[in-house]
Amino acid sequence: MVSRLINILVAPVRDGLARGLVRAGLRPNHVTVLGMLCTVGAGLAIAAGQEHWRAWAVSLLVGAGACDLLDGSMANVGGLGTRFGAVLDSTCDRASDAALYLGMTFYYVMRPAEWGAAAPNVTLALLATVGLVWGYLISYIKARAGNEGADAGGGFWQRPERVVTILLGLSFHHLPTAVWILGLAPIATVAHRLWRARRACAAAEGGEAPGDGPPGFWGVLVWRWKRGTLPFDLQAGATIAALVFWDLPPIDPLREAVARFIGT
Repeated sequence: MVSRLINILVAPVRDGLARGLVRAGLRPNHVTVLGMLCTVGAGLAIAAGQEHWRAWAVSLLVGAGACDLLDGSMANVGGLGTRFGAVLDSTCDRASDAALYLGMTFYYVMRPAEWGAAAPNVTLALLATVGLVWGYLISYIKARAGNEGADAGGGFWQRPERVVTILLGLSFHHLPTAVWILGLAPIATVAHRLWRARRACAAAEGGEAPGDGPPGFWGVLVWRWKRGTLPFDLQAGATIAALVFWDLPPIDPLREAVARFIGT
């Protein structure tokens, strides 16, 4: 499949760069922290909102993505992996997520003039905040299930997919489209991981057998397919197409609904 082919093509380049960085004296933790700093910078640039800052946000996110690819590879090819490195990587990922989503929330609260509005966009600010909650829950479920000896990973909306969604939304000037997607779609991955955690915990207790995801219609809803499969590639392609071609205006239905409810 396409995603598997991309990984096959990228892996030799990534590992070669990783070996060069290790020989230069860098360590995976250095690259992990650098990636977090790039992402925090991108979040600040998103919050600033002006056109030249958007270009900075895209550039910094590309740099952060390169760091995410390299730190794990450096740990593998250089034999430099440590338990603290895994903790640091997870911590930096959570800080990076907060920077990106809070940057978008700040932008839609504080910069209404950027899209010709007179008031903050309550809907998009809320969706960005909810997107951050989904991201934290997706990571938390896996970590908490792991503490119980259960595997609860997987699902479509893992961190790389979420970050790429923001990157494409910024690159094609369709950030509202990205915010709607990230505010609504990742609930499927939360459901997927909860389902896997329940099955895995039950199997550990001697009950039902574990599984990658529910079959049939429910499997479609919570996404049971792994990276490298055809369904995964089709979903990724559909998401990319939406971000490239769907210019969703910064509508604010929540503000309008509240205004009708209170009669203002």
